[in-house]
Amino acid sequence: MPGHEFFVEVPEDFIEDDFNLTGLSTAIPQHYNEALDMILDLEAEEPPQESQMSRIEAAAEALYGLIHQRYIVTKQGLQIMGEKYRHGVFGVCPREMCGKAGVVPCGLTDQHHKETVKMFCPRCSDLYHPREAKHHNIDGAFFGTTFAHMLFLNYPELVPPLRGHRARRQRNEDDEEDIEDSEDEYEDEDDDLSDYDIYIPRIFGFRVSERCKTGPQMRWLRWKEGIPECIVGGEPLFGDEEGDEDDVEGGKVTPPDGSEQFEGSDEEDAANEDVGEGETKRR
Repeated sequence: MPGHEFFVEVPEDFIEDDFNLTGLSTAIPQHYNEALDMILDLEAEEPPQESQMSRIEAAAEALYGLIHQRYIVTKQGLQIMGEKYRHGVFGVCPREMCGKAGVVPCGLTDQHHKETVKMFCPRCSDLYHPREAKHHNIDGAFFGTTFAHMLFLNYPELVPPLRGHRARRQRNEDDEEDIEDSEDEYEDEDDDLSDYDIYIPRIFGFRVSERCKTGPQMRWLRWKEGIPECIVGGEPLFGDEEGDEDDVEGGKVTPPDGSEQFEGSDEEDAANEDVGEGETKRR
């Protein structure tokens, strides 16, 4: 159904198992039994009044969504959602530097009627609003806070490599090297996947310093283990070997972990030389 592409069909045997419904009666305090009968397509002994139908339908929608949240973290549910991810059903990351990496639905809370669904990108590890308007009103609790991370924990081959197929294939042809098997586990249908990069703002070709109020703050948060030279436009992100005025200034060096290290100043070097001369004279 249009607008329901993110969901999978929960089997009836899963819904009929009381263990899988533990605690949901407190989450849906009103019309729980009627909502469950509606989901299972069971006829109630006493047909509900027409004035209650709208509330029962709303309760059934919320109940099914919470059941769906529990089902997609099971082995079978993860497999089905993994196939949807492989086929690009959930869309791609809107961040330009992620190179069209796939995203999965994720909730900010496990309680319904709190937050709408967000999209989690395994490449930049950030959340975004769904691209299409028909998905904007989906309750985030219908996917929960666990599913997205459980999926990539159980199926690490689904995590897109930091270097895209297209770029790696080109390097392969130039260097005549084999592509690593671990990276090839990512589906070939994502052939347009490009490299993961970090944007560096510039003014007339000069990089804007992190110390500037309008400069890029904490770029190291986007840094990924496995790309020691996380570069954009052929330049290292955290300064080159000879030193970068934007990243090294006033004796301070900002490494990738964001901490500050202080180099010795000229006055300290002179003081150390004086101490050394004094010790030589005493000897």
